[in-house]
Amino acid sequence: MVSAALLSSAKLVSALAVSVAVSLGACHSDDSAAARAQTTQPAPTKRRAVAKAPVAKATCVTTNDTLAGQPFGTEPTVAELLSAGAKVVSRKPFANLHEKGQTDTILTLQHQGNQFEFYCMPEQRLLRRAVITNFRPAYGQRLRQTLDVSARLNGGSCIKMQIRDTERVNNVSATFSDGKPAVARVEPYLD
Repeated sequence: MVSAALLSSAKLVSALAVSVAVSLGACHSDDSAAARAQTTQPAPTKRRAVAKAPVAKATCVTTNDTLAGQPFGTEPTVAELLSAGAKVVSRKPFANLHEKGQTDTILTLQHQGNQFEFYCMPEQRLLRRAVITNFRPAYGQRLRQTLDVSARLNGGSCIKMQIRDTERVNNVSATFSDGKPAVARVEPYLD
């Protein structure tokens, strides 16, 4: 009987040992599965901060007597434009509003894609209007500098810009493409 009790307790210990071993193995395999799951999941990616390009303002308006009054710096003259290869597009007679009987001329010149309109009197020729689409000539580069200064005064780039003087008689307006002037219109005051 004692031997039967010992045998029975030995079986019980063996069964208990097997049960504990299986339980430990199961736990161990659960830990391994959890470890494998962690290693097979993609590592979280860090998002990089993408620098956004500055957004251009829709319209910038600057009141500056110097920039509006002298957008080219030194204004191109009829003689300079003709000597640089400008072509006369038209000559239109225009009755002088201040001198009775005097007929003046509106002279339109085309130079490298740019158009200039001058009010011509016997004693002088005044720029009436200019439309600049080619900024490569020297006068175009000077105008671009004026537009760049105006953009800086407005705190950045603009899609459209208007520069005027305090009297609001001299006006320069420009449209920009990719931060560079595409078309500029210069309209000085004429009486």
